[in-house]
Amino acid sequence: MTDDIRQVAHHYLLAVQRNDPAALPLHPDLSATFPNATLHDAQAYRAALGPFLQSVQAIRLRQIIAEGEHAVLLLDIDTARGTLEFAEHLHIVDGLIVHVRGYYDPRPLLSA
Repeated sequence: MTDDIRQVAHHYLLAVQRNDPAALPLHPDLSATFPNATLHDAQAYRAALGPFLQSVQAIRLRQIIAEGEHAVLLLDIDTARGTLEFAEHLHIVDGLIVHVRGYYDPRPLLSA
């Protein structure tokens, strides 16, 4: 099961890197929580992806950690204001992401 979870997480990351919201493996009733936003369904999440990625220059994967129904993506996200060290926790059920929680230090965004 862990390999399946890892594959879903990797597929998610590739879709984000391509800015391809339709390819995100999201459950329709997904919930997502980030320091600056809470989203209540897959449609809202997909709609928020484009504006977020406008400020992103690159997303580099450092590691995927997977166990049970959960995966954590450790990422470096380059923006014009600096690099964000980002952790994204994905809860995955039956091949679809049901919850996303993002963690990052916003200081690079605030200091420029």
